Amino acid sequence: MSRRTRAARRVAGLTLVLYALCSCGNTPTTATSPEEGEQPALVLTPAQEDAVAALTHPEYARRGNPLGLLSTTQDLVGGALACDEVAEHLGIPIPSFPTLQERGFTLTCGSSEGAGIFEHPVPSAANPPAPPADPAADVHGVNIAYLPPGVDADGTSFDEARSQGLVWMTILYGGDIAQPPTASATSEPSSSDFTTLQWRNGNVLGVQYMDPGDTRMAWRATAADHVFGVSVNVSGDPVAGVALLRDGVNLPT
Repeated sequence: MSRRTRAARRVAGLTLVLYALCSCGNTPTTATSPEEGEQPALVLTPAQEDAVAALTHPEYARRGNPLGLLSTTQDLVGGALACDEVAEHLGIPIPSFPTLQERGFTLTCGSSEGAGIFEHPVPSAANPPAPPADPAADVHGVNIAYLPPGVDADGTSFDEARSQGLVWMTILYGGDIAQPPTASATSEPSSSDFTTLQWRNGNVLGVQYMDPGDTRMAWRATAADHVFGVSVNVSGDPVAGVALLRDGVNLPT
């Protein structure tokens, strides 16, 4: 297994960890009225806005940061895939952010498994498979990078892309993601760099300020009869990250 594959899988592992912190005991909700469908999926109360603004940068670098192994953005994304084929495989549209589009950002999609990801169908939320012996062994996922103007996925270093505002997204499925959440660990960890919010449909969203200054937002989503573990990573502070998330279109929540 190459260094870039190990790094991509460890990044996906971070998504699973944060997703687990905010998903226990929460039942995904999918029903919305036509009026709700036209409204932003994330609307914060003043108290929630204050909680996001109060998040502090972690005092110490996180141990074993997999991002340090990445040379280019393509190392993060994995084997390149056509985004329309990814959307067809997942059964959901590719999420977009109008403010990034207005600034000239472009999309690139991929997977650490390359085209092999298409050999693993997304389980049905209504009829999930039996829990695997190793919950992480059967997890599959795709990565979507939103590239700033002038950034080439395989020609620009990852650190340079991030300094210019790179945004990336991971959508995972399989393993125990489709299993009904348990209520065994409902308390959130006490941390100055982590908080939880709620989507309009009531699902919980975890927001964490990461070293060296990125923000990771992760949640459990149900869309098109599938359950996904989703994360969005922003090269900026939590206020900027949540503002971008409010702008999202076709985000599975």
